[in-house]
Amino acid sequence: MDKFLITSSSSNEQFIFSQRDGEFFRFEVVGEAIRATGKVSTYTDEFGIANLFTKVSELESTWDGAESWKSLEGEFEITLTCNSTGHVTIQVKLTQWNGGSEDWHIIVHLNTELGQLQKVAGEARAFFSA
Repeated sequence: MDKFLITSSSSNEQFIFSQRDGEFFRFEVVGEAIRATGKVSTYTDEFGIANLFTKVSELESTWDGAESWKSLEGEFEITLTCNSTGHVTIQVKLTQWNGGSEDWHIIVHLNTELGQLQKVAGEARAFFSA
């Protein structure tokens, strides 16, 4: 699988995972008011993101707290929370270190539903296993 994407259930925002090359992949957030891209390393935890989505997709109901995965270097962190009505929020923190004054950092949220997590988990497994 060349890429997988997660589309918001409440807007046109998308999280796009693509260009997997060894321990690296490209992450992009695209929406009406935002577009950002970063190169992410999965060094030491190649299947961590796929495992995260698999774990939450196997939960039989909503959950308390947050489930997350963070890259070793901290350039990417993904956190999932679910409220009592099954609305899931996926938060991504993306950081780009350029060596000083031109570093950047964003935090973006995307809404989805508990019922969509099995599909997302399957696509994540296919992407990270390719």
